[in-house]
Amino acid sequence: MSLSKQQIAGIGGGCAFLLVAGFLGYMFYDAAAERAIVETGDEESGEPGLSEARETFVGYNRAPVFPSQESIDSVKSNAAQYVAWYANARKMAARGDYAEPAVPEDNSAFKDRLKSEVDRMVKLPGGVNGHIAGADCLFGFEKYLGENGILPDQKDVPLLARQLASIRHVVDVFAAAGVYEVQSIRRLEPAKESDDRNEQRQKPKKGASEASAPSETSLEYAFALRARPTALVKMLNILSADSCFMVVKDFSFRKPDASDMILSSMSAKDSEENKSSASSSGRRRRRLGAAVEQPKLGEEDSSQKRSRLVVDPELDAPFDVTFTLAVYDFGLAPSPLQEGKEAK
Repeated sequence: MSLSKQQIAGIGGGCAFLLVAGFLGYMFYDAAAERAIVETGDEESGEPGLSEARETFVGYNRAPVFPSQESIDSVKSNAAQYVAWYANARKMAARGDYAEPAVPEDNSAFKDRLKSEVDRMVKLPGGVNGHIAGADCLFGFEKYLGENGILPDQKDVPLLARQLASIRHVVDVFAAAGVYEVQSIRRLEPAKESDDRNEQRQKPKKGASEASAPSETSLEYAFALRARPTALVKMLNILSADSCFMVVKDFSFRKPDASDMILSSMSAKDSEENKSSASSSGRRRRRLGAAVEQPKLGEEDSSQKRSRLVVDPELDAPFDVTFTLAVYDFGLAPSPLQEGKEAK
């Protein structure tokens, strides 16, 4: 069966129409799908939809600080000022950082220096026979001094030297404030951080240099001492204004039992009055019926005289004081190499 030219042309036109209609249908479907994605958002790429974008835009316009170029410049300026302030504050807080010695100290040399420092601290002025501590006080280094003292390990010498420097400095503050007695000092073990936190600290940030940032450390010491109120206030004032960055924690003080000078004096006075009244009771009974002498004009009856009690708080027993002192080091002390370059 042969087709005429008109039939062939009609079939070709129908096929072309179907192709154009299919292409237009696909275009309409694709546009509708894109519009739906724009309105509702794309879950796969995480792009927000039109409604979310509208809410975000409205939130920006209603924000206390409008995101204009002026506010953006202000935020950048505040960030730069904060960085400068933080650097200055950190530098001021690190004034009392511990400086490592130029030459590592030998453990035997450290023990000799430790003994001489402890002997010096014991002889500081105080209330125990004129000294601030008894002869048996070793200021937290009992493990290395005394009859059973051992030689410290070489790897522990840097930490022990840092602790000795802090204790020596604080004991000198006690002596300057007039503390009565240093009873005991305990060197508390540094708190060990978790492994995750250590990994986060050791992991360098993007764009950071390979040189590690200064590490902050904190060493704590538990003190037990005796001090009167004046010395106690003076000691805390000196610690708060010291160049070393120190924090006083768990501070407590109390008076020793049966050491209140006022109550003791009042009790002694009451007992004397009771004795005198008991001894004169017999004489009073013999004088019953006798004429009572009237007090002269301007004189006060002895029974009506007020009892005056004068005491000196500085003669009272000192308080028992306990507290924990945290000494911070920001790692900004110049190294011996830097000091040599600056000297040149």
